Amino acid sequence: MSAAGASAGVEAGFSSEELLSLRFPLHRACRDGDLAALCLLLQQAPRAHLAAEDSFYGWTPVHWAAHFGKLECLVQLVRAGATLDLSTTRYAQTPAHIAAFGGHPQCLLWLIQAGASVDQPDCEGETPVHKAARSGSLDCISALAASGARLE
Repeated sequence: MSAAGASAGVEAGFSSEELLSLRFPLHRACRDGDLAALCLLLQQAPRAHLAAEDSFYGWTPVHWAAHFGKLECLVQLVRAGATLDLSTTRYAQTPAHIAAFGGHPQCLLWLIQAGASVDQPDCEGETPVHKAARSGSLDCISALAASGARLE
């Protein structure tokens, strides 16, 4: 059963793409790297939408941008007030966890330079270094090590 089909109410009967466009347009813009749409949405959306978790993964727009390696979107979201170390409700993962697991060292370095934590554990006790190792991203491991992350 799809995430959309498992949800009740308004979400039932919509495809995941329709749901993303209708209910989570900031998330969709970040996934697609649609900077023009994101900037327009950021002008119109209440600040609370920056911390809204989607019904698929429980990610905020910053998590989506980090996962898909959309650095320009990350920059715009943080400029608009998004929190760098915002942990997801479901797994307590930060955007740094997501960028490290996704193998996006440029996003990870930018997050770190902007002040993101390199050693914050998720619900399993894993830090971004663990996520980078799990995905086999040597570039992310190197970026984290150079930034002072604990490697043990």
